[in-house]
Amino acid sequence: MELDNRINNLSEYKYQDYPVTSLYLRMEPQDRQNLKYKLKAKNLVKDMRHSLSERALSKSSLDSIDADFTKILSHLDNVTDISECRGLAVFSSSGGKYWEIYKLPAVYRNQLVVDRAPHLGQLIKINDEYSDIVAAVIDRKKARIFRLAPDGAHEILDYFYPGASRTRKQSSPEGKFKQRVSQGQGTGSLAQGYGEHGFHRTIENEIHQHYKYIADKVFEYYKDNKFKWLIVGGTDKNISEFSDHLHTYLRDILAGAITADVDKIKPYQVMDAALDALGSKKADTQKQLMGEFEEKLPSGLTVNGIDPTLSALSIGQLRVLLIEEEFSAPGFMYPDSGVLVTEENRENVPQEEEPDYIVDVVDLAIEEAYRQKAEIEILSDGELKKKINGMAGILRFKL
Repeated sequence: MELDNRINNLSEYKYQDYPVTSLYLRMEPQDRQNLKYKLKAKNLVKDMRHSLSERALSKSSLDSIDADFTKILSHLDNVTDISECRGLAVFSSSGGKYWEIYKLPAVYRNQLVVDRAPHLGQLIKINDEYSDIVAAVIDRKKARIFRLAPDGAHEILDYFYPGASRTRKQSSPEGKFKQRVSQGQGTGSLAQGYGEHGFHRTIENEIHQHYKYIADKVFEYYKDNKFKWLIVGGTDKNISEFSDHLHTYLRDILAGAITADVDKIKPYQVMDAALDALGSKKADTQKQLMGEFEEKLPSGLTVNGIDPTLSALSIGQLRVLLIEEEFSAPGFMYPDSGVLVTEENRENVPQEEEPDYIVDVVDLAIEEAYRQKAEIEILSDGELKKKINGMAGILRFKL
């Protein structure tokens, strides 16, 4: 909810004579190797400086933007400020004395934009996708339940089952548990044969009562606080046994499993492991979308290539926007109409106004697709990328 409030405040930012610099930067483990993210940020700034030279901006605006770039690059030098995240979003207007930074679980695409208002498309999508996830980490006596949000994993239930072969569980009205030792007889030694068999059956029963209790708690939480995905953590045996107790609704939204020690795992480790599990789920979703794309090719309900995709976007046809990871293209934007064109296609899109040069029209196409509530998928899989020409789409309707 805190992030929702921050995004709402950010969306209300009013232009005050100085433009806003918006940066989205991937900080995945591979991006951190040899400080690749810093080189990427510097290259984004270099390209943007070239783009700004083509725009009619006042000296005070250019000074403010230059100060933004300096502050952002300096922030990336502070390792503490960029730890425990897989992406960063920064919004800065030095002239307007504005600065906001977000540590995120993901960034879909490296992006640097200078405009009259913050570019919020990626931030809103990330908030939507990573605010509806629950992780249940369990073993045979304990459980810890986490709600995952863009700002990390937050523990919502920590439960220890006090069952043992000679104990009985009691529950107070508040849900707190106490342990009570059953009184033994004689020496307390167990008889062999049936007695030992019954002892082990009691243990197994208590374990499954524990699993059932946790599964019921997760389902109650689901009914009151709907979430999109459930991830289960523990050993393979724990996960298998616990999953048998899950309600059908919860089984339908299982997104994956993670290996975890319920006693030792920390919230940020839950988040990291969950993101890896969700990555596999996302890959499956993209394969399904590409299957739909290929299936609809003969029907005319798809477009392939940047020019036809931008054309479809300009009239609100796109339901799904597909983009190759790292694909970019220079072009122009007509300020009044918002129409985007590539350099090669400018003459084929007659407009009465003069356009602004844009170093990468793909960035603005993504932002416009967010505004139209289109689904956006950045394709990183090599085989999937071969199926489109940089940018493509699945249409809502055809003309």
